[in-house]
Amino acid sequence: MRVLVLSSLYPPHALGGYEMSCADVMSRFAARGHDVTVLTTDTRLADVADEADVADVAEPQVRRQLRWYWRDHQIVQPGVRARLALERHNRATLQRTLREVAPDVVSVWSMGAMSLGLVDVLNNSGVPVLYAVCDEWPVYGPRLDGWLAGFTRRRGRAVAPVVRRLTGLPTTAPAPRAATFGWLSRFVRDRALEVAGWQPAHETVTYSGIDPADFPLTAGRETGWRWRLLCVGRVEPRKGFATAVEALATLPAEATLRIAGPDDGSHTAELTELAQRLGVVDRVTFGAVPRSELRRVYADADALLFTSAWQEPFGLVPVEAMASGTPVAAAATGGAKEFLVDGGNCLVVPARDPAALAAAVCRLADDAALRTRLVAGGHATAGDLSVDALADVMEQWHLAAAARFADGEPAHRPAPGQAAAS
Repeated sequence: MRVLVLSSLYPPHALGGYEMSCADVMSRFAARGHDVTVLTTDTRLADVADEADVADVAEPQVRRQLRWYWRDHQIVQPGVRARLALERHNRATLQRTLREVAPDVVSVWSMGAMSLGLVDVLNNSGVPVLYAVCDEWPVYGPRLDGWLAGFTRRRGRAVAPVVRRLTGLPTTAPAPRAATFGWLSRFVRDRALEVAGWQPAHETVTYSGIDPADFPLTAGRETGWRWRLLCVGRVEPRKGFATAVEALATLPAEATLRIAGPDDGSHTAELTELAQRLGVVDRVTFGAVPRSELRRVYADADALLFTSAWQEPFGLVPVEAMASGTPVAAAATGGAKEFLVDGGNCLVVPARDPAALAAAVCRLADDAALRTRLVAGGHATAGDLSVDALADVMEQWHLAAAARFADGEPAHRPAPGQAAAS
């Protein structure tokens, strides 16, 4: 099949897991013989080289031609004329690409800060569309769309009908019409449909996955407990790393905490100040880790602390730790609830509760049999939540959408974590 992918970013110019997941799936599509073209923004991140040609390796063709309301990690709202030009450029670019590629199906991924008027183009294209929704952009997207945001205030609402008639551009977020949805989690699905009020023609929950090449299933360490604790992720308040620092202050003096991830610009300093106040600053280390080294970092830890303080759409960090044979203590928020099984593949603790987190760590320290059981359950979960399994599900649903479900819907993927719960 011919697939046209629409996404705000695409590797190597990527900021997070959404666009990485898109690339993981689409590279597998290309390797399986599908003709994949990616239409993304012209953003090029500093210190990131463009794609190199790789001989004998099938990869999607990437067109970096769209514009969006983001620059240098900030949402931007240019002047009215610039916004109008941006919208017209994006609309014309998508229409031209649809004509040139003639896709059997359009695959829509990350749309935060994008022109949501592109949904209107897809609605009128006559091409089947599958929306791979991996975060809550149907909820927050209209606020970040500089064109649409201008019509949310009273003055904007008053002129919206005239602007719509003169420009031919939508002034409210268009709802996808007769579309198929692949939701990352039931949490994302319920939240998006509740707020956006969309009505999918077909839908399934795909769940997410890690790349076995990066995180092959690894047996847990046979050495004893050393009080080496780990947090992984972008260092920002939503990740809840402050809870881990506060928990550390109540643990034995030999306990240490490594926070591995890039800083958002100021939160490392805030966490360092917190650690100083609590008297544990010499027991906490910070620093980003290349993806190629993460497996070793997980394996070197006695426990992974997943302290998310917000409603995660899914959360792959615990799955990476599970694949690496590292026990997990986790706050099960948002979509993470759908694969974190207390006593099966992790110890579940309340979010923002340092005392509960510290108690869970002490349980792990005192009970080698518990650690062994959780590692085994984690292996089952990590084996299920692979990128290959995700690509299989996405391929089946894209093929069905391209065929307009002539043979009905493919099978729905079972919920993860069931093996760990049994």
